[in-house]
Amino acid sequence: MSLSDADAEESAFSGQNDQLVSGKDLEQPTLTNSGDEDEFSDEEDDEEPALRYKRLGGNVHALFEKDTASTLTASERFLVLGTHWGNVIIIDFEGNEVKKWRAHSTTVNSVSVDIDNEYVASAGDDGRVVVHGLYTDDVTIVNYSRPVKAVALDPYYSRKASRRFVSGGTAGQLIMYEKKWFGKSDSILFTSAGPIQTIRWQDNLIVWACDEGVQIYNTDQGTRISQIARPEGSPRPDLYTCRLHWKDSHTLLIGWANFVQVVVLKERAQQQSPALGFTGTDNDSRPLLYAEVSVMYRTDFIVCGLALYRDNFLVFTYGDHQMIEGITAEDDTQIPREEQQHRMRNAPPPELRMIDRNIEEVSSDVLPLEGFQLLQPNDYGLAYCAAHSSSASAKSPRPENEFDDNSAGAQTNEADTWFILSPKQLVSVRPRGLADHVQWLTERGNYQQALADIEEAYRGDGQWAMYRNQIKAAEYQSIGQAYAQILMDGGNTAEAAKVCTRVLPRTNTPEAIEAWESWIFAFAETSSLHEISPYIPTATMQLSSTVYEMVLAFLLTSDISEFKCLVFSWPASLFNAYSVVLAVEDQYEKAASAEDKQSLKEIMAFLYDRLNQPSKSLRCHLELFTDGILSRVRRENLFDAIRDKAELVLCYDDHSLGLDRDGAEVLLQERCESDGVQLLTDNTDAIPCASVVKQLVDTPEHLYVYLHTLLTKDAHLGAPFADLQVELYAEYNPEKLLNFLRISTYYSFDKALEICEERNLVLEMVFILGRMGDNHRALMLIIDQLRDVPRAIEFAKEQNDPELWNDLVMYSRDKPEFIIGLLELGGTHTNPTKVIQNIPPDLQIPGIRRALTNVLHDYHLQVELCTDCKHVLEGDCELLSDGLRRLQHQGMEVECDQMCLVCQLPLENMPAGSSNVLAFWCGHIFHDKCILHPDVQLKTQMDSLTSSTNSSSVDVVKRSQHIIHSPADQRRLLMQAKLDRTMMIRQYSPACPVCVEYDQKKMQQARTGWSPSERKDRELTGSSGGAVDIPEQADLPPMQTLEI
Repeated sequence: MSLSDADAEESAFSGQNDQLVSGKDLEQPTLTNSGDEDEFSDEEDDEEPALRYKRLGGNVHALFEKDTASTLTASERFLVLGTHWGNVIIIDFEGNEVKKWRAHSTTVNSVSVDIDNEYVASAGDDGRVVVHGLYTDDVTIVNYSRPVKAVALDPYYSRKASRRFVSGGTAGQLIMYEKKWFGKSDSILFTSAGPIQTIRWQDNLIVWACDEGVQIYNTDQGTRISQIARPEGSPRPDLYTCRLHWKDSHTLLIGWANFVQVVVLKERAQQQSPALGFTGTDNDSRPLLYAEVSVMYRTDFIVCGLALYRDNFLVFTYGDHQMIEGITAEDDTQIPREEQQHRMRNAPPPELRMIDRNIEEVSSDVLPLEGFQLLQPNDYGLAYCAAHSSSASAKSPRPENEFDDNSAGAQTNEADTWFILSPKQLVSVRPRGLADHVQWLTERGNYQQALADIEEAYRGDGQWAMYRNQIKAAEYQSIGQAYAQILMDGGNTAEAAKVCTRVLPRTNTPEAIEAWESWIFAFAETSSLHEISPYIPTATMQLSSTVYEMVLAFLLTSDISEFKCLVFSWPASLFNAYSVVLAVEDQYEKAASAEDKQSLKEIMAFLYDRLNQPSKSLRCHLELFTDGILSRVRRENLFDAIRDKAELVLCYDDHSLGLDRDGAEVLLQERCESDGVQLLTDNTDAIPCASVVKQLVDTPEHLYVYLHTLLTKDAHLGAPFADLQVELYAEYNPEKLLNFLRISTYYSFDKALEICEERNLVLEMVFILGRMGDNHRALMLIIDQLRDVPRAIEFAKEQNDPELWNDLVMYSRDKPEFIIGLLELGGTHTNPTKVIQNIPPDLQIPGIRRALTNVLHDYHLQVELCTDCKHVLEGDCELLSDGLRRLQHQGMEVECDQMCLVCQLPLENMPAGSSNVLAFWCGHIFHDKCILHPDVQLKTQMDSLTSSTNSSSVDVVKRSQHIIHSPADQRRLLMQAKLDRTMMIRQYSPACPVCVEYDQKKMQQARTGWSPSERKDRELTGSSGGAVDIPEQADLPPMQTLEI
């Protein structure tokens, strides 16, 4: 396919070139070969150029004064230039000569560099191929006796001992030179009918152009794998040099005359049918490569060089469609000689065109190189240098709005570079970088797009990411501020504020602070501080406090919501909180809407917290009903600050319970359990009750809730306010007044009675009169106003006053309902006979029969109950007596090693005068001598018993003592002693001294716990022969005498 004539005409226009211009004076503007200058300017303004051109400087100009360039190749490190005088020159990318040697006596047709940039090969018309070491003295010269047009080094020439290279020329042979074990060797790989024009070696593939077409050779397999024939209709092969370019190991670009082809190498299995253009075989078992032409199109120009730029073809071209039409003839002899001379003297300037994959021309730049009028297509060349990067070139994303010189400089990626060769000039072509792009945009006033592209590049995104080191932070900020100023001048302050936020520095340096402050003052002059206020830096850098306070003052009068946001979000160190809160208080008095007042009060609460003024802060929080504020009071122990805010605390409770809404009803218990009233009543030491009552006097309902809660916790705390509490109960909850009157003793009876009389609270009046002792009046109230017989009888029972019963009986004698009530409910408190006797004879009493029947029934029931109780008591006594008797008949085991609890001697060690032991049912055992000792008898009150007995008893005691204290007579009077002791024991029944002492101690302890009146009553009872303090000895089982 071919480009249309219209496309060819459009391609005559070119974009703006940075430094490359026409003629000898490269400082002049670029020229085009068609169209006038105005049209070119319009086209230039509408579309940004894609490439940037620069003429190589250095001392290359001095070289071109005496010599002309014939061929060029580029490596990652340098350029290799061949000249018509046979020189090979190494120059850097800026045009400075690095190294030079004369390799040939005539024109150098081709140069090649290995992949390690250590060896350079050159081929010339003198028939020689020279391989020169750049860092050694190694030089290889091979003479083929006929002009050599092309040479290509093995990419790994410096790494292999074979030192291979291929060359070809007018002899039509492609010859591979290599060193073998026994010496050097030349191998003919291919023979053509015409000359070998161009050779390119990529990895293990060699491609060359000859009259038959383009051939591809696989060095590993040692065979030619494909031939791409010349396109049909193309000019003679000797007229225009074939241009070859390896994109990679599988993609080859071919430019021959006015045709462009893209060849793709693919693998196929062995024995597969050869693809189109495949000639040759492969005996290796591995899959073979075959070539496939994926793209081919015809152009309206001659291809002088080609490469790929991103997804586009970059084609260095010569001539136009008119020239192509003139060279379609196979033989130049068909063209008149005058026409040939005219064309040679008026050649058009070359162009660099960019063509996309759809074969559409994207851009076209005219390159008026020096002496282009006399140059032909074969005089030009295009060398490609791939982009390379250092180890630090890995792309890393950057946060937005972070631009600093250090981080930008760390990116070392370089773009692809193409070098255009003409006999007298070298031009470098690079894709336009970010700096070029930004400059082009800013010159046209498109600052917005320039900023967006810079930021995208610094984030590591977009097509400009690899050039982000070209724009420094200062340049970015300058562009942004210029754009912000344009927006400010146009009245778009909102967008200007956003731009300032993006471009202004946020480093804590004097320059950054000055930049921010100057812009803030600029917004203040236009009364648009509200636009920049959300973006003012507060964390990474700090401006003058005057700036922050100026912004707050402006927003306080213009936008309270934004003012609130800033006060809440800005650190306390940025502005003077005391000055701001004074301004807020003043504005609060002027605010008209409730919403503004609400916001201002929230701000005041926040600022008071910052100023550590909890009293004012809590007042605001309580008025705002802030959640959790009472928990904060408890947590931070702020009871002193809330002492004078009892009314606000109770209002806070009402809001929490929903009482501030119409129709809301809440039980008293819920109100008493609210956080606020619980806070006041739990901390009466810090919040005195008197202070709270004083504050709540004007709101009696709150006062009632407070005092009631206080009563449920500690009735003594509310004692000073008992009279007030009576009035509050009577007003707000009369049902609970009677209970309060019962449990409290601190109120005034007279005042309470007066309050109850005002509100006609009869039950409460009855109770108060009962407490005052006016039982008769209280009873009359029950009878006259309540007419409640059961309550009257219950009241009489509570008072237990016989006169009150008499009054009730006398009052009830002519009232049938009261008579029936007394008979049925009086019980044992009143005599039914007296009630019946006072009934008038002519009084009709409904239900009297039933009442009398109930009285008689109750009487008989009481008699039967007493009888049954007596029988139960007698049965219990008999049962207990039998048990006691059985217990007394049981034996008691006494061990010989047991101790007497008086003398502390073993029982078997009888003291003088002892022959027996005494055992008590409490478990204590004594010698008879020890238990009958006078001191022991005194302790067990035996002395009082013996003193009240007759003389025979005294004689028994004396005989007993004589027996005990006269061991010589013991045996003679043994029987008499046993009889005397048995009689004495049975008569006097002594008690266990241990148990008696224990009981006396317990009685003494019990007496110390008695009140004086109880102690006196017990002493009187004991002296009158009643119950004795000491347990009666009759309850103890009788003592038995045991012999050991």
